[in-house]
Amino acid sequence: MSKLNKDILFLIFEELQDDSKSLFSSLMVNRIWCETVIPILWRNPWCYNINYSNKNYLFMIIASYLSDDIKEFLTRQGIQLQSNSFQPLLFDYLSFCRSINVNTLNTITSIGSSLAYNQFLLQQEFYCLFMKKFPELKCLDMNLIKHQIFYLPEAKTRLESLCELKCDTSIDSSYFYGLASLCQNIQRLIIINEISKSNSGIAKLIEVQKNLKYFEWTDNFDDDYFNYSSYNEIFLELEKKAGFLHHLELSFLCFDDFDFTIMQRLLPKLYKIKTLNINKINEFDFINGSLLKMLVYNDLEILNIDSITIYKASIIIENSGGHLKKISLKPYDSIYCEGDFSEVSLTFIH
Repeated sequence: MSKLNKDILFLIFEELQDDSKSLFSSLMVNRIWCETVIPILWRNPWCYNINYSNKNYLFMIIASYLSDDIKEFLTRQGIQLQSNSFQPLLFDYLSFCRSINVNTLNTITSIGSSLAYNQFLLQQEFYCLFMKKFPELKCLDMNLIKHQIFYLPEAKTRLESLCELKCDTSIDSSYFYGLASLCQNIQRLIIINEISKSNSGIAKLIEVQKNLKYFEWTDNFDDDYFNYSSYNEIFLELEKKAGFLHHLELSFLCFDDFDFTIMQRLLPKLYKIKTLNINKINEFDFINGSLLKMLVYNDLEILNIDSITIYKASIIIENSGGHLKKISLKPYDSIYCEGDFSEVSLTFIH
């Protein structure tokens, strides 16, 4: 009966995995609750809305896994590990981990030292530790990464299981080449576009993927100094994967020099798309009548498009397979045209 109760508790806590407040509170109820919640909390311990810069206990738990010779080396460098205050760990916490968030880890390592070089050394040892202790690596948020973790011992085994990657275009192409040699089963790829230089490494990473289902692209740059041709290489590879995508989210800045032939080639190939979210394209002039008829999305469930005419939106909806659950539009007609909607809008509402 106790085993059944624990199984039921696990299912309940799984539903609360994004509710950190409830999970943290559950730790204090009793031992069974604590034993059930800990693996869920530590699956991704970097994702909670807390101030990681003062979480000494988290730093101490990770540091406690370091070997004595590594601790001695780091201590000689002036890094404060506070190893004397450690008690035996109640759980093998790192064995539950399935993710790395580089930015959060950088914050945590700053607890050990304020010096950039010491933080670099400590991060390196933590990454080595993660590659050894994690049973697998499912999610990697590598924004601000400084270490080529794919060269670490046992990295190949861990990175082969990677399912979700968050990155930005400012990371050097060579890093993505390294990942491309190991990570070929990424299902979710989230990219922040920050520089105007083309990143052939990201293009290569997309090229080698065998099961890419979710792609998200967000522009975050100074529009005045951006070279829009940098999109071409990456989106050419994305076009080749379009037929496998279930989720496509594109958030562009408003601009006039964008090569819309990229979108003209990409959109008709989204045969399995379920969620289509396109923001901040000035107006869908690049979608002409013949192209519009090719946008047949039989599995579409969520449609969110900025600055599209009511007429064009209605055609996309009519050509969907009847599975739409959510429609969010910012009609071009309502933003830029005075007076009433066209007659097409009445058909759309009907």
